[in-house]
Amino acid sequence: MNSIKNKIAVMLGATIAAAGVMFTVSACGDEDKNPPGTETYTFAAALTDLDDVEGEGWSGGESGIGMIVKDWENDDKDWKTLTGYYVTYLYVENTALTFEINSDRAVDDAKLILSLSTEGADYSTDGTITLTPDIYTVELNGTAIQYKPITFFDIPESAGEVYEFKRYTVATDLSLKEGKNVIKLISSNDKSMGGTTRATAPMVDCIQITTGAKLDWTPRTDNLDQFN
Repeated sequence: MNSIKNKIAVMLGATIAAAGVMFTVSACGDEDKNPPGTETYTFAAALTDLDDVEGEGWSGGESGIGMIVKDWENDDKDWKTLTGYYVTYLYVENTALTFEINSDRAVDDAKLILSLSTEGADYSTDGTITLTPDIYTVELNGTAIQYKPITFFDIPESAGEVYEFKRYTVATDLSLKEGKNVIKLISSNDKSMGGTTRATAPMVDCIQITTGAKLDWTPRTDNLDQFN
C-alpha cells in the first residue's frame, strides 16, 4: 500500500505541475476494473478550497489548511489513505468540502466513491458509527444523493486514533453535465461525537469518479506547502 500511496503522492506534485489540473488513478489496491472506455479520477480533499472552512475537533477548532493532516508513512501508523493526506475537523453543522470538477461532456455513467475514515465517538457504545443521507449530505449540483448507510465497524475508542480509510460507493449512473459540476460533502447534523465537536462527520481522504467523460479540476496545490 505504501508504494501505491507514494506513487499518488508523486502524482500530486509531478502530474499537477505538468498538467496543472488533476491526477488520475486507474488501479488503486483492490479497486475493481473499470468498464471499457472509462477511467477513474481521484480528487484529493486536501486540494480543495478550504479558505472559508472552519471546524471543530475534540479539544478546539481549526480552519482552512489547518484542517489537513498528513498520513503516517510508517507501517505501524498507516491509515491507508489513497492520497497521503486527509481533511478532518469537519465536526460542525453545515461544514462542507466542495469539489468543483469539469467534464468535457454530459454523461449518465458516473460512479462516485468516497474514501473515508472516522475517530471514536462518545455515543458509539458498540464500536460503530453510521452515516446516512439524513445526517451527512452528499450533494451533486445542488441535489442530495440518496445513498445506502455507511457504517464504520470496530472504530477506536479514543479520539485521535483513526479507523483505517476505506472506499465507499455512494452512487452509480450519476449524471454529470458538460462543464462545471459541484460535489459537496456536508456535515448536515448537530450530533456531537464528544469533546468540543458539534456534529457527526467522517474524515475525508478523497473522492473518486469513474466515467467515460474526461474530467479535470483546479486543485489548490499550495495547501500542501505547509508540509514541505
